[in-house]
Amino acid sequence: MRISYFLPGWGHTGGSMVLYNFMDKLCERGHNVHAITPQGRVRWQAGFSARAATQLAQPRGFLGLGKSLAKRYLPVERLQGQFPTAALLRLSRLSQALIRNWKCSDVTIATMCWTAYANFVLSEKTVPLYHMQHWEEVFFADEVRRQMACLTYRLPLVLMANCSWLKETVRQRVGRDSWLLLPGVDTQIFHPRTGLQSKFANPHKVRVVTYYSPIPFKGWQDAVEAMKRVFSTVGKDRVEWLVYGGQPLGNIDVPATFVGRLFGEGLGELYSSAHIVFMPSWHESFPLPPIEAMASGAAAVVTGTGTEDYAFDGRNALVRPAKDPEQLANAILELVGNLSKARDLAEEGMRTASTLTWNAATDRLEAILEEAVGSRSAR
Repeated sequence: MRISYFLPGWGHTGGSMVLYNFMDKLCERGHNVHAITPQGRVRWQAGFSARAATQLAQPRGFLGLGKSLAKRYLPVERLQGQFPTAALLRLSRLSQALIRNWKCSDVTIATMCWTAYANFVLSEKTVPLYHMQHWEEVFFADEVRRQMACLTYRLPLVLMANCSWLKETVRQRVGRDSWLLLPGVDTQIFHPRTGLQSKFANPHKVRVVTYYSPIPFKGWQDAVEAMKRVFSTVGKDRVEWLVYGGQPLGNIDVPATFVGRLFGEGLGELYSSAHIVFMPSWHESFPLPPIEAMASGAAAVVTGTGTEDYAFDGRNALVRPAKDPEQLANAILELVGNLSKARDLAEEGMRTASTLTWNAATDRLEAILEEAVGSRSAR
């Protein structure tokens, strides 16, 4: 099958890596896969995901358009006071660039809201799908972009949702059904480096790991408040807090060690060294950090929205309400005070992660693509 993926650019976020891994697996199974960006077209090959996440990764501009490309299409300084018109024009330019670079395909897959419009334009020439990885309205503060994102879920594209929460959100908000397509977990990277029995047996310090992002819904301030409560209860001689990703400006008034941006093996090693990994996000859509940490042998403390397909409270994780630092802190303290329970959760989390294989995920994707193509042919 000839398959094209519309990408807003090259990145190495979790969502980008999910797409790259699916493209790798499709190539392994003999499909002809192309990645289409505003900058050009790449014939995908199995294993290309590692290069895409490092050598090709670049910043994205407004509406997902690369910064240099956005400047060439429409200089930002000329748009003050004309935001709605500017947004529509940039979206048009992005769509034109994707369509110009598109290669005739049996199936074309949009991968975020701004690429969905280009796929709609091509819908008479290809079977158009939309691989949704979040309810993308939450990404934007201004109402124009929020509404533009929401409209994409109404376009006549075949919808694929990456978690049950997103599938239900689209059904409730738009009245449309979606295929459920859960990602996989790369257990070649995310696995324990030491035995869980020895790691959880009376460590000198309990290592807690968190991801930092300045995006408000990632809940960084909730993480800080939760860890303040943890340190005020047990002290920094008992717990250490490691944070990967970026680093906030200013003093956060809590002892934290920022280890920078980590990917691949480096991230797998960090998760494996952790006793507890916690995620304070307000809403996610199959977030990768908790399940990758679970695969690596850490006990997960998570918020509930978007993790319901793999995090089950009291069985393989502790699931707490979002925007509630006190309950997050209490969950962390519960595990700090009961490391045997943390170990049990970690062991069960590993078993859960082992069921989320990329081969099973790709089986599901192939079945969706075949159904979509067959439905178009039957018209």
